[in-house]
Amino acid sequence: MQTKTLGQRQIFGMKRESLQGKVQTFYQDTQNTAAVVEYAIAVMIRNAFVIGDFSLIFAELIHEIYLHAELIHEIYLHAEPTDLLRRFCPFFENYFDRGEWKLVKARMFKNVKEYHKVDTSLRLYKNYLQEKTTPVEELNGQQYKLISVFEDANGKLHTWNLGDADPNIAIEKADALLELLTTLTIFKKAGVRRFVKVEKSDIVNCTRKSLVQKKKVQEEAAVDEHPSTENKIVNSDSHSTNTSSEVENVSQALGKKANCERLPEKVAEVGALSEKNSNSTALMTEEQATSSPKKQVTASAPSQKTVYKKPKSEKQKKREYKDELIKETKYGKKKKSESRKKKKNKKEDKKRKKRR
Repeated sequence: MQTKTLGQRQIFGMKRESLQGKVQTFYQDTQNTAAVVEYAIAVMIRNAFVIGDFSLIFAELIHEIYLHAELIHEIYLHAEPTDLLRRFCPFFENYFDRGEWKLVKARMFKNVKEYHKVDTSLRLYKNYLQEKTTPVEELNGQQYKLISVFEDANGKLHTWNLGDADPNIAIEKADALLELLTTLTIFKKAGVRRFVKVEKSDIVNCTRKSLVQKKKVQEEAAVDEHPSTENKIVNSDSHSTNTSSEVENVSQALGKKANCERLPEKVAEVGALSEKNSNSTALMTEEQATSSPKKQVTASAPSQKTVYKKPKSEKQKKREYKDELIKETKYGKKKKSESRKKKKNKKEDKKRKKRR
């Protein structure tokens, strides 16, 4: 079974531990040293762009590729150094101590001059790769994304996104690192190289903003369901029978955030209070009836009970509207007119019989 190479989403999107395990498995199955070295360079570029820590990744694999020998039949054999291993060798200097690094240079290059020539050409990139990014604490919870446009080997444009980007990265550093990414050949789609030429690159703030927090909503709902007794007090001196004013008093008592579903219960409480007030006024008028009989007539008005009718539903309104339309038709009028005529005819017949 052929082992699949790792794609750009895995290299630039996976967490450190998961990514390290994936590359380790890939190397054990394929022994592809060139691919592992390019993966390591790609992760170095990621580490220089983002605020996370991906430094010194694949350290054991890099040691095995550049330094360690394989024992076969009591003879230590080294893999033959390739052009790709030599070209990227200076990037891995901080993976080794001084003694080990001397062995690596002696193994990869014929002489010191050859190494210095390669090291000088990559020195600018090495400095940018080793620079530290902005600490997470200084971002104040803000998150940024690097959005770049590249041209592939066929001349088609495609977008590459990198999360957790450092917003304070210098333009010169970003330009150099993106150019370094174009030197990698491991990323392909349908056999076509993905990163060939940089066209555009931007950093965008992609901070997520929470709109609703469930705990706070539940706490507010619990407060609305159990309002204080002070809010239930209604002025006993008001004897107005206007239902609209009483509903306004209820809405004020409940507050701006009151639950509309509990409004009928509050209206019923106000109705009960108004009935008590009306009964009390009726008793007062009965006691005063002996002294002034005229007041008995005037006092009877407040004793009327306020009747709260349930609002009509949409179905009921539609039904009544249809009934009215039927009444206005000829068929509806005909029924009424016939019934009235029958009544009149019966009355006339009775009168005639009496006259006879």
